[in-house]
Amino acid sequence: MSFKALATRSLCARLLVCALLAAACALPAQARSPQALALPTQAAVSSAFSPSGGALALVLQAIDQAHSSIQMAAYLFTSSDVARALVQAKKRGVQVQVLVDWKSNFDEDARYARHALGILRNAGIAMRSVDAYPIFHDKYMVIDRRTVQTGSFNYTYSAAHRNAENVLVMWNAPELAAQYLADWQRNWALSQPVVLPY
Repeated sequence: MSFKALATRSLCARLLVCALLAAACALPAQARSPQALALPTQAAVSSAFSPSGGALALVLQAIDQAHSSIQMAAYLFTSSDVARALVQAKKRGVQVQVLVDWKSNFDEDARYARHALGILRNAGIAMRSVDAYPIFHDKYMVIDRRTVQTGSFNYTYSAAHRNAENVLVMWNAPELAAQYLADWQRNWALSQPVVLPY
């Protein structure tokens, strides 16, 4: 390879690095680098696993502890148990809002999802679906703007009784909850109201 070709390749590599650095600097701060977040001293963490380690029970406990609000992000929602717990929360005066992936809940064979979402609809719970991504793969709840439930656990019968899944709840962590709530609100703005055919 000639000196001129090497010099041109070196210049192109430097320009590419500069362009990537400039693009990274243009990103919002939270997209550039994850920030460590110190949990307050009153925060507590609970974990559980499935199929036999209490994952569903921990999800239901988190819902039962809600006093004012639950914002849920769900890739797949087929659990009648979770649906009924959300309805009970609404009956206690908790504002419940559910955001689901459109494709996994409506585009594919989704009779179980439609049943569970029908329970929510019949209770007057606000629901929207996201189709802005190839998949909306989030699985979390923000509870009372201070507690976050997250993990691999889909809100499904299979996640509770068949799959190897995990659930993590960070209680009394308002700064962490604010980060999750900001993500949830961004996706809620990208979503459409759920309209069920029945």
